[in-house]
Amino acid sequence: MNSDRLIVQKYFQRGLTGGQIFRHVKQLGITRNGVYRTISRLRDTGSIQDRPRTGRPRTCRTKERIKRIREKIRRNPERSARKLAMEEDIDNRSMRRILQIDLGLIPYKKRMLCLLLAHIIILSYQRDSNVMKYNRQNNRIYALSIEDIPENIRTVQRFQHSGSTMVWGAVSYNGKIPLKFIEQGVKINAKHYQNEILRSTLMPNISTLYSDNQWIFQQDSAPAHKAKSTQQWLVDNCPDFISS
Repeated sequence: MNSDRLIVQKYFQRGLTGGQIFRHVKQLGITRNGVYRTISRLRDTGSIQDRPRTGRPRTCRTKERIKRIREKIRRNPERSARKLAMEEDIDNRSMRRILQIDLGLIPYKKRMLCLLLAHIIILSYQRDSNVMKYNRQNNRIYALSIEDIPENIRTVQRFQHSGSTMVWGAVSYNGKIPLKFIEQGVKINAKHYQNEILRSTLMPNISTLYSDNQWIFQQDSAPAHKAKSTQQWLVDNCPDFISS
């Protein structure tokens, strides 16, 4: 910004008008408003420096905080603005102003690259939701330009026609149930869900987590889960249960 003002100042000292100066500097990306603001500043103060500020001094976007944020982003450009705001105890809007205005950073999305490796398997939930799925909208990388980001950080591998493995798992405050891997091609119907998952996997392990038998089982609304026979099985075998 000061370099733009310095250019305008040199033309102004030669006696050129604002319009004449603008015709000379517009190819440099200096706006008409920028030219006239600089001329006004020169006439009022005789300098191209900012006028002394009035009012309450900055308490949020301070030089010390901006320097601290710059160092954090340098160490880890994948830090989110929300987490940085929590660490600095400021609101999200102020943090984004520091990142994008004070530091001139741009939140880039990672690029998806195809990777064809037959032996790599992506795990998915029973509802076919990829466990390792990458969220392009939420995961951003802050940098001055995309070229500043290392290749291994700015890209994510995407697998074409990869195999998948269906798993079932359960977690609680006291711990987790070992994962149950479903054989490929097996259809999870009510009978299989009751025998192989609930009876053979859930029940043998739940007593180690809740010896007093005080627990509530929660499941989603998959067809095998909300089948009448499954609901009755849960009534007969669980202290309580919730079906979404």
